[in-house]
Parts: sequence; structure tokens; C-alpha cells
Amino acid sequence: MSALLESRRPALGLPDFCLKKIVVHPGRDPGCYHKGADFLRGLMGTDDCRGLLVFDQDWQGNPHATAVDTETAVQEHFARLGIAGRAEVVVIEPEIEAWVWSSSPHVGQVLGWDGNHATLRNWLSEQGLWPDDAPKPPDPKAAVEAVLSKQRIPRSSALYRKLAQKVSLKGCQDAAFLRFRELLRRQLAENNPDTPVPYGPGITGGSPGQDRG
Repeated sequence: MSALLESRRPALGLPDFCLKKIVVHPGRDPGCYHKGADFLRGLMGTDDCRGLLVFDQDWQGNPHATAVDTETAVQEHFARLGIAGRAEVVVIEPEIEAWVWSSSPHVGQVLGWDGNHATLRNWLSEQGLWPDDAPKPPDPKAAVEAVLSKQRIPRSSALYRKLAQKVSLKGCQDAAFLRFRELLRRQLAENNPDTPVPYGPGITGGSPGQDRG
């Protein structure tokens, strides 16, 4: 997430802005859902700072069947806390690894794959992880972990940062990614384009110490 907001602003079509901080919630995705709104309010304070809460839809115990329903519940919590105008939430379905998979050759390179994109996709198909008629692996996280395991590469935040820095964003049609991009564009466009605005903190649901890019 930090790589997207810090080094991919032109690719996202974003103006300059002041990013205060990115915080990984200690409760991970469930923590973001249950306590993320209060946590975000405390970090934003009472000034004009805006906040963004980002976490996965796929976690055990989620009471909502879709990302839209999960986002609605969090937005209602924002409203109760009086921060609805300054806080936003993006719930990624099923998980942030969905943003990784594209036809970019950088995907295989960063994951340590020896061949090209076609051979990577064929291997994942053979493993039952990427159906031939699907644009992306149905379980994107399992696909990432399978490739890393085969190549004996440990999963790390540095790896996700490389993916975020190198993989083209133009072809990404993931609904959560498009919402993430458009809400940032919309909110930042409301400010004077000549004045960097404070945006942050951002809170993610990744593992402690890993913002997954």
C-alpha cells in the first residue's frame, strides 16, 4: 500500500499530497472491521486530515457476504463517530493479492518465476489454481503462495512493494482497486491542486510489520 501511495501517484492519476503515515492494525482484517473506525478517528485527530481504511473481505467470522455490505457497515460506524466526511473504507474481495495478478511480465519476475507469463499461468492451471476461463486466480493469495513455495522464496512486505512499484496499473479492473483509485482522485480534487493536502493515516489489515506493499 505504501508503494502505491508514495511512488505510483502518476500511474494512479493523483496530484501531490502529504501522506502522514500508514499503520498496520494489530488486529489485522477483523480488527479493521470491528475497531478500525475508532482507531482511525484517534489517528486523524480533529484537524483536516483524511483517513483511509483498507482491508480484505476474506477473513473468518466476517458477518457480511460481500465487500459492499462490509464497507456499508464500516461507513455507518464512521457516521456514528462523526468522521464520515473525512474517512473512507475500501474492502478488497477476496484479498489484496487480487491486485497482483495481471499479464505484466513483472509479476513472474518478482515472484521468481523462471519462464514467461504464459508458462506461469499454465503451471497455476495445472495446480488447479487458475481456471482457463478465469481472468485471475479465484484464490489470488493461494496462487501467490504456491509460486513462492515452488521457487523457495519467502513471502515478505518487500516482495509486495516490488510488485506495487513495477506491475502496470492500467489493466487492473478489480472493483476494489478502481474504487480505491477513484475515491482518492475525487477527494484530492476537492482541494486546491496547488496545495499538497494531508491524507492519512491509512490503516491496512496486513500482518503486523507488513503492509503488503
